[in-house]
Amino acid sequence: MKKHKTRMMMLGLFAVVLAIMGWRMAGAEDDGAAGGQQPLAVSADTVALTMKPATMPLSGTVEGLTSSIISSRFSGQVTQVLVEDGRAVRAGQALFVLDTVELRNALRVAQNSVNQMAAKYANDREDYKRCEVLYEKGAYSRQQLDSARTKMLASQADYDSAQANCSSAEKQVAEATVVSPVNGVIANKNLTNGQNIVAGNQVMTVEQIDAVHVVIQVEQRDMANLKMGDTVAVTVDTYPDKTFSGVVDVISPVAGKENRMFQVKIRVDNPDLLLKPGMFVQVQLDLGEPQPVLTVPQKAVLGEKGVQYVFTVEDGKAKKVRVKVGDILGDRIEITEGAAEGMIILTDNLDKLKDGNIVQIGAEE
Repeated sequence: MKKHKTRMMMLGLFAVVLAIMGWRMAGAEDDGAAGGQQPLAVSADTVALTMKPATMPLSGTVEGLTSSIISSRFSGQVTQVLVEDGRAVRAGQALFVLDTVELRNALRVAQNSVNQMAAKYANDREDYKRCEVLYEKGAYSRQQLDSARTKMLASQADYDSAQANCSSAEKQVAEATVVSPVNGVIANKNLTNGQNIVAGNQVMTVEQIDAVHVVIQVEQRDMANLKMGDTVAVTVDTYPDKTFSGVVDVISPVAGKENRMFQVKIRVDNPDLLLKPGMFVQVQLDLGEPQPVLTVPQKAVLGEKGVQYVFTVEDGKAKKVRVKVGDILGDRIEITEGAAEGMIILTDNLDKLKDGNIVQIGAEE
């Protein structure tokens, strides 16, 4: 009887142990369901067709139509600076003056040399004429006549050289006053009274800005939409309510070595001098008729090591899909490869997503 009672107690204890083990296993299963396998709530959008505008915005820089570098043809000391940065000048207007004391002394020496050579040439020419008369009368030999002629020609050459030197000296005196070669605006002035300058060194520029060039860089794929004479709209943040009209003036036939893009210059009339060299502007290029393209929200596209991708849903799980992107269109971005119209694209909690995660799609944000 006692043995039977002991056996019954052992069986009861065993049943309790089994019950506890079963309860713990059930709890572990519940914990697993509430852990990593719990669906992640996400929002979604779809790959949709969007009409790509017929114009493409590009950034550009304003340059003077011509930029004339101003320097002196000879070294010297500046005695007068007649202009300042930003001042409008006309072609032929004096910009600065160099000291001319030495130049004028050189000119006087050259003029004296001209007078001396002129007198010597006149004397030798008269001697030759007398020799001709005497030679015809038989009083002079042929050798004496040739000698007189040679002397006259040498004097003539010296006279011509003296005149050339004098002309150069006169030109240097005149060029001591440096003038503007074009109509424009003074820029980059690096000159003061009393300064010694070296021949050929730049001391300022004259920017011709009554018309300017807007310089842009265009990709190869867009070059087919550009031709000489095309009208282009130009805007600048400084004048938000004004649009400038430009014309394609220069198209580079060679792509840049570094960026493989083509430089295009757009001529814009600038009579009020509103556009200044160095300004950043926006240019609207006409690309023809609007075209439908596939787009997704910009926030849906992720990048890693130069590769772009999005998350879609397959069998209730997140799936990473590699894509190629194009232009930005508002808050959406063009997808050129890797997606199809109507494909579901996840748009939030992307930083928590991994390929294969279970997701639950809620309302779109």
